[in-house]
Amino acid sequence: MIPKIFTITESDSPDEIIAQFAHKFSIPPSYQIVIQPEKDELTVEQIHIMQRDIQVSFDQTALVVLIAVENSSNEVQNSLLKSLEEDSTRIQFLLLVKNPAGLISTILSRCSLEIREENERLVLENYKLILFSFQNNSEVKKEEALIRIDAYLGSHPSPLKSGKLLSHILNIRRLIKENNMNPTLALDAILIFLSKTSTMNKSYEKK
Repeated sequence: MIPKIFTITESDSPDEIIAQFAHKFSIPPSYQIVIQPEKDELTVEQIHIMQRDIQVSFDQTALVVLIAVENSSNEVQNSLLKSLEEDSTRIQFLLLVKNPAGLISTILSRCSLEIREENERLVLENYKLILFSFQNNSEVKKEEALIRIDAYLGSHPSPLKSGKLLSHILNIRRLIKENNMNPTLALDAILIFLSKTSTMNKSYEKK
């Protein structure tokens, strides 16, 4: 099962979202683990406890919900990443976040991003910035560049409504993979292209 990132707002009730999600996939309360942040962020100890808890042999799909992962340190997120990679066959992970751009790119690349229509533009703009900002692009390695591109391509269908946009990104990805383009310059090129596309769309909407 692909882990899911669900964007929430201040007015959303995590309990209500969890209940709706669990009902949709027929996951009873006894098969649900909800991890709330201590103060504002999760801790490594909480992730380790969760990893021990899910070693129990479930006879059906279990749901693990993590709240405010994006506020947590890279150490915490990298610790969680191991579970997202290894336990996805029997565990449905659900990450409730207010700003998915705060997640490390390796988590983003392994999850599907669920976005409400009313939040779509803001979330995707923030998401684009964390993946392709000029600062983050500096001296990026080939593998990391490919992870970021795959995370963006898998984020949501809306950014790829334009066949030209999809073709452009896939072409740059191919050049990186074949060692025919510097990864830093490649990601900068994607960011410039996305920025131009966004500006053109906004201008068109004003007409």
